[in-house]
Amino acid sequence: MSTQGGEPEMDDCLETLKDEEEALWENVECNRHMLSRYINPAKLTPYLRQCKVIDEQDEDEVLNSLMLPSKINRAGRLLDILHTKGQRGYVVFLESLEFYYPELYKLVTGKEPTRGFPLLLWRRDMKALPIFLMNEIIKLQQQVKDKNDMQRCDLFG
Repeated sequence: MSTQGGEPEMDDCLETLKDEEEALWENVECNRHMLSRYINPAKLTPYLRQCKVIDEQDEDEVLNSLMLPSKINRAGRLLDILHTKGQRGYVVFLESLEFYYPELYKLVTGKEPTRGFPLLLWRRDMKALPIFLMNEIIKLQQQVKDKNDMQRCDLFG
């Protein structure tokens, strides 16, 4: 039993946070088979390391362990490791899905991907960079045009 008055509330708060975290991971677990089947861990681990969600040891275990003979086993182990990283692991994992596997992102979240082309991909696929940049310029031009149209309406309205 606690002698300090605030500890039971702190315990309740921690329990609530843990429940919320588990609820987040439930969508991943519900789709674990599909995720494990289609994710290539070697594609995700550089981004996960760049975001400091996994370390070199985690990456080495996932990619090189003799105990994980197949890509499906490696992907499953990566999900297990990310689960131990809590909410941050969940958020960065979803970001990586959104970048590399938009269809799996939609499967897990029910939402359309919204993120742009990740910086990490620019180094790997320089052919895609001009296309991405052109699309971004077109979006910005449209935003400027829409803003100007609204200002004209207000001015002459």
